[in-house]
Amino acid sequence: MPHKRAKRSVREKSKKEQGHDLIPAKYSLSEEAIPKSAARVLNAAKVQAEYRAKKRSSEDDGSQGKAKRRKVDSSTSGMSIKPGESLTHFNKRVEDSMRGLVRSAVQTSNAVARNALKKEAEEKKAARQEKKAKRKADDADDDIKDSKSTGGKFNDGKRPAKDDTKTTSTKPPQPSTDKHADRPKEFQQASTSAPRRLNDIAQAPPDLKKLPRGAKKTAGPAGSSAKAGHTPKSDGVVSMAQKVMMEQEREKAIERYRLLRASQRKGWAEGSGEREDSDG
Repeated sequence: MPHKRAKRSVREKSKKEQGHDLIPAKYSLSEEAIPKSAARVLNAAKVQAEYRAKKRSSEDDGSQGKAKRRKVDSSTSGMSIKPGESLTHFNKRVEDSMRGLVRSAVQTSNAVARNALKKEAEEKKAARQEKKAKRKADDADDDIKDSKSTGGKFNDGKRPAKDDTKTTSTKPPQPSTDKHADRPKEFQQASTSAPRRLNDIAQAPPDLKKLPRGAKKTAGPAGSSAKAGHTPKSDGVVSMAQKVMMEQEREKAIERYRLLRASQRKGWAEGSGEREDSDG
């Protein structure tokens, strides 16, 4: 059988034929592969010596500087799934890389929408002002025509003198004065540069200077309207007459309680005496 051990004579004969102090075979311990981490530690001195020599040669040549970045082809620069990576992890990596772009796109769209609304409001305001100015000009023209028609004729139908016509025709029309010129025409618009967020903290409660429509003022204890948050000074103060009445009622209650307890004790004593008589 081939797995059996050879005879001693055969083994000694083969040993003599091989001889002594031979070269290690491929399967010996010295030729066994070692891990990369162990090889890195054992070859650390060699790696450092090579790095120093390379650095010294670059300094001698004068070509010291930043290493050039390697050009990457645009076709391979796109994100692709890595070998051994699951589809979930790849999708998460893609979303993380695009989160900044999505945020900037949302902010840009919000800014564009705000600018569009602002521009539309300005156009409406300009159109309103133009219409108002046109109406004022038409009113001024009507006033001039009315003044010409009424000032140029008299009851007898004759034309007035030259001096009168000059004064009447050269008199400039008085502009219509606007009573509410100093009042604001538009509502104040809050700036949207710092929008209110969900978790904003208010520094103080709101100041209600005017009650809402349909709200009524609460009447105080004396029937007068009291301001919100303010109580009259007389509220909670007990007068001397009220103190005397309270003291009298207290004495009456104590007296009634004492009479009740006395009647209870009397009833208990009578009941115990009857029980002793029946037992005897």
